[in-house]
Amino acid sequence: MKRPYFFELFTVANLAAFALFAHASSPLANPLLNWLSFSFGLALHALAGIAVRASIAKLRGDRTYVAIIRKPAWLLDTLRLVLAGGLVVVTYGWIKLVVPVYHPTRFDQQLWDLDQTLGLGFSPNILLLDLFGRPLFLHAIDWLYANVFFVSSMIAFAYFLSEPSRRVRIAFANGNAVLWIAGAWLYLLVPSVGPAYGFPDLWLAHEAALQRTQNFQALLMRNYQNVLRAASGQRPTAPVRIIFGIGAFPSLHVAFQTYVFFWMRRIWTSGEVLFALFVVTIFIGSMVTGWHYMIDGLAGAALAFACYACAWRAARLSRWQQLRH
Repeated sequence: MKRPYFFELFTVANLAAFALFAHASSPLANPLLNWLSFSFGLALHALAGIAVRASIAKLRGDRTYVAIIRKPAWLLDTLRLVLAGGLVVVTYGWIKLVVPVYHPTRFDQQLWDLDQTLGLGFSPNILLLDLFGRPLFLHAIDWLYANVFFVSSMIAFAYFLSEPSRRVRIAFANGNAVLWIAGAWLYLLVPSVGPAYGFPDLWLAHEAALQRTQNFQALLMRNYQNVLRAASGQRPTAPVRIIFGIGAFPSLHVAFQTYVFFWMRRIWTSGEVLFALFVVTIFIGSMVTGWHYMIDGLAGAALAFACYACAWRAARLSRWQQLRH
């Protein structure tokens, strides 16, 4: 077996460090059970990607892909990617989940003020709400934001987990691990709940048109409150879910779309166009729905580029023609 990859070492080190720091909250996070659950989900993504690629290869009469994925080394790498990917989700989710316990300060007002400064005195959230304020537009954004991220995640993980090139898969996983875990530490460093929670009156006025978003925001807030109840020794009113943490800075939804977009620019033109649309949709939608401030999306995009550039250069991937070697 090959030596540990960077994404494995980085994830385990961060999980261990946070477990030492926040060991009292481990019953809330339930790391082992969630690790198995998230790894299983990623395994399904990998199988879906393999099925699609194998079907395309069969239609083309190309046996190369099937020959590659049958190799023990490729299969073992797939298992390691899936298990480490599940651990990334656990680490990210655990840190984000308990932010209000270990750093209860909120920086929402400061982020709002910074947005106004960047907007030359105008709030980008309010400007976009005014621009897309008609019910038809809001309904569309409400539906898109609720679905695009989940669909794009399925596409991205199915694509890269089934990728035949070891170098591409490992480099993508390295940057992806840093993206999510570094983002989680930023949630802890700069706690914020986002404009819809920090300034709710602006969004409650659009409750009918943003029904999906506001139902989900209510669900996350109940989870947030149950985390605080559990931390104070009270009994939660419902089971705490590790993926329902609240954090605004940076926007990792924007970050992930941007990260995948940069990769797609190198290896798949159609994917580049698709994820460019996803980036724009999520960036604008995150502000219209009140999940994020503009600075959250900008910070997420900057983090994504840094993770992509470092992973790409470390793997010495210079031209897309070389990626299959």
